[in-house]
Amino acid sequence: MTEELKKAGERSAGLDLLRILSMLLVVVLHILGRGGALENARPFTANYELAWLLETAAYCAVDCYAVLSGYLLCRSRCRSGSLIGLWFQVFVYSAGITLAFAVFREHVSLGRFLKSCLPVSFGQYWYFTAYFAVYCIAPFLNRLLVSLNREAFRRLEWTLFLLLSLVPTLLGQDPFVTGKGYSFLWLSALYVFGSGERLWPPERTRRAGFWFGGYALCVLAVFFSRLAIETVTQARTGAPAGGGWLLTYTSPLILGAALCLFRACLALQIRNRAARGLIGFFAPVSFGVYLIHAQPFIFHRLLNGAFAPLLAAGPGKFTAGVLGGAAAIFLVCALADWVRLTVFRLLRILKLAEALGERLDRRLPPL
Repeated sequence: MTEELKKAGERSAGLDLLRILSMLLVVVLHILGRGGALENARPFTANYELAWLLETAAYCAVDCYAVLSGYLLCRSRCRSGSLIGLWFQVFVYSAGITLAFAVFREHVSLGRFLKSCLPVSFGQYWYFTAYFAVYCIAPFLNRLLVSLNREAFRRLEWTLFLLLSLVPTLLGQDPFVTGKGYSFLWLSALYVFGSGERLWPPERTRRAGFWFGGYALCVLAVFFSRLAIETVTQARTGAPAGGGWLLTYTSPLILGAALCLFRACLALQIRNRAARGLIGFFAPVSFGVYLIHAQPFIFHRLLNGAFAPLLAAGPGKFTAGVLGGAAAIFLVCALADWVRLTVFRLLRILKLAEALGERLDRRLPPL
């Protein structure tokens, strides 16, 4: 193997690690939010501050995933078959888990089940719905982005940053309707930022430690700003408020944390075969972790308030409970999706998706 191929393999392992890490952080977000830890924590207690520190550290996960998509797809043909295959995966969990609840746990109306069979149309997963739209326009975005020189590309990035991140954050408003990041528009902007990391990478190379440090600084800046704002509002009004000012997907500091974490993983050199093997196993099934644990029936029934009892434990046990719970959910869901992937391969579902995609691509006007 040549030195160039070795470096490419190490970089790929680093990006696969980012996929895994991002999904673990998404699970942490859901444990703290839907799991009830944040809602039920008493303000300014140790567990309250720990919960918000973990929340802040994990908040860039969604941005990381979208930036990674831009990096990987900006030079891709974005075949329809890949999107159809992904839709099949989403359908299995959206409709399958709904059916399981209808059979074993509770009554599910026919309308609710039909909605689960059309996950994009009825927004069963907000991220997949937004990503579906981004993938559809990606071929056109790619043609535009590769035509720009470095200066024009940087101007586009700064324009998107100012309009969709900095100005809305400073105003405390959402004038361009990004939904604070829960939108096709914001994921499209992140796609552009990710494409820039590949088409026009930073001219100066930094080690992974430098970027991990940048990530930590962004996280701490958001955390201490929240603490300061809540301390002031507590003193003035008797109740903490306004601490989430910088804690949105579109926040400049959360975006900065995502880009730093992306660059850190990109710069990692992972040579250990065992580590690369584990990463290679879990990376392809990491999106399945999201689809399973965030499926509406699991998210709103089983996960709802399930981790609030951890607040009664000490800070160490609370932190271990949140992180251990996230790891357990990730592992169980990843193994379940590995079974799904194996069945798909045996039934040649992915081949079917490719065939359907090729037929669709032939009918569409060429770019």
